[in-house]
Amino acid sequence: MLVLVGLGLWDEKDLNLKGIEEAKACDIVYLDGYTSKLFGAHKEQLEKAIGKQIQVADRTFIESGEILNYAVTNKVCLLVGGDPLIATTHTDLLLRAREKGINTKIIHNTSIYSAIADTGLQMYKFGKSATVAFWQENFKPTSFYDTIIENKDRGLHTLLFLDIDADQGKYMTANEAIQLLSEIDGAKGLLRGADVVVCCRMGSPSQLIKYGKMEALKNFDFGLPLHILIVPGRLHEMEEKFLAQFKA
Repeated sequence: MLVLVGLGLWDEKDLNLKGIEEAKACDIVYLDGYTSKLFGAHKEQLEKAIGKQIQVADRTFIESGEILNYAVTNKVCLLVGGDPLIATTHTDLLLRAREKGINTKIIHNTSIYSAIADTGLQMYKFGKSATVAFWQENFKPTSFYDTIIENKDRGLHTLLFLDIDADQGKYMTANEAIQLLSEIDGAKGLLRGADVVVCCRMGSPSQLIKYGKMEALKNFDFGLPLHILIVPGRLHEMEEKFLAQFKA
């Protein structure tokens, strides 16, 4: 069996009782070190919470499906930051497990999709989400910009995930994402003067939300990761009033 357990947003205290019970009952417990990270908890703290030794699973181990080899004859748990089905990586893993005849179980938890409700933006007004990826010399993706424009044309908000390179210990900041947005916008000017909402360390004691113009927030000190960026679409009165408290 393969059991996917959501860890919630920040530390081992976000683990729910179902998740703890399932992890305790598993033969092998892995921690997803690729798609997300709990900055408030170390592996040792998670081990103490569930009473089991934990092995960190890297990108190759998860994406290759090697983890499924162990789930054929063992009850295997994969601990995942946030909710386990937010990342398509884990949905793909579930499909492959079921194709192999491996039983699966999912323990849901709080995700960034629910936490961003703290901004006052209404969830039904969010359009397609996108990821702002780190630019490399021969790889400079801009599709997230097109997603923003498409959503704005429909009056919808855009949630932007910021890239993670866990192997290098790199976590994109909101400042870097805003700089990329500004560069892409360039001569187009479709986002000139646009407002953005920056959400930092959601669910933690140091949670921070800031709202303002892209240019005004470009050099703001948002502190430690994880950050996400929201480009609002058309705001209704209640959203405007709620966001006002976060004005930078």
